[in-house]
Amino acid sequence: MCNSCVMLFDDRERSILPEFTALPELKKGEILVKNKYATLCGSDLHTFTGRRKEPSPIVLGHEIVGEIREMASNEPFYDLNGNVLKLGDIITWTIFAAPNEDEFVKDKMPQKSASLFKYGHVKFTEEEKFNGGLGTHCVLKKGTGILKLPSSINQKFAPIINCAGATAMAAFRLIDKIENKNVLILGAGVLGLIAASIADQKKAASVTILDIDDERLTKSKDFGAKYIYNAQSPIAELENITSQFYKKGFDVIIDMSGSVEAIKTGLNFSAIGAQHIWIGAVTPTEDIAINPEMMIRKLLSIKGMHNYNFEDFVNAVSFFEDHFEDYPFQTFIEKEFELKETKEAFEYAIKHKPFRVLINI
Repeated sequence: MCNSCVMLFDDRERSILPEFTALPELKKGEILVKNKYATLCGSDLHTFTGRRKEPSPIVLGHEIVGEIREMASNEPFYDLNGNVLKLGDIITWTIFAAPNEDEFVKDKMPQKSASLFKYGHVKFTEEEKFNGGLGTHCVLKKGTGILKLPSSINQKFAPIINCAGATAMAAFRLIDKIENKNVLILGAGVLGLIAASIADQKKAASVTILDIDDERLTKSKDFGAKYIYNAQSPIAELENITSQFYKKGFDVIIDMSGSVEAIKTGLNFSAIGAQHIWIGAVTPTEDIAINPEMMIRKLLSIKGMHNYNFEDFVNAVSFFEDHFEDYPFQTFIEKEFELKETKEAFEYAIKHKPFRVLINI
């Protein structure tokens, strides 16, 4: 489309138009990447529709894969696995950059750094232009977690790893034990199906998926789900599933939906000692009443996870390197658009609600 440009989203006019601009001079510690592929995450769609507020104008897109084109110094750059990075490497990177000296980074919560920089979430200015996936290039800041993309992972799927993949992996870091446990996953979107495949590989006793979309529920069986439940069906169907379990409830409940009603269902079907991991509710929502006596007597725990840390990102890439062929992950990409068709890609995603659309840059 152009040698160096971005697709600029203006919240006031709800427009996405190309902005042709020169590449910046790199600062110390920065890497220039030529973007190859980007996928539209749910948060991008929420910004486009006005449900989520971001600085405007902005270059959206944080699920990205690209090729290293330039590095700011002759000193070696390393990825999170200790590999030396070089020109021409195909890489993916964390959706954020955070300085090593930050206390949250030291506590393994870099996504909460006071100095956090998030790709695809920064206002377009004269100083900050190439910082999102919906452009020809992206400048990676110092403090970004970078990984070389294994050849076993399809490059068109790979952008999903640095958001949904790593976030799903973060859920399992919070779980004390998954092997031989009965797992309920709320939501059969990309996050939920990736979580199902991880639970399957970690030898969960069973994986149950809850959603309201029968087509997605059927698809979840290809990702390790043993049981499926449409939340609009009689509750007796879910009771029938849990009646087969020794503890008559789910040991691990992971919410990827953000649905208050789904979360309530998960609480109601908790086994003794159940662990709840809440991830999906990242937009404003209503409060949930939780009975303290139930929490105490059933020995329940609830943990929240927003985004992920560097360890989760490394583990996610490793998981897909080992298991990309074991599940139909590539089917998440339901339609492909060129960079100049970015607006059409958003409109298609909002209308048809695919798992993901791909922007081929």
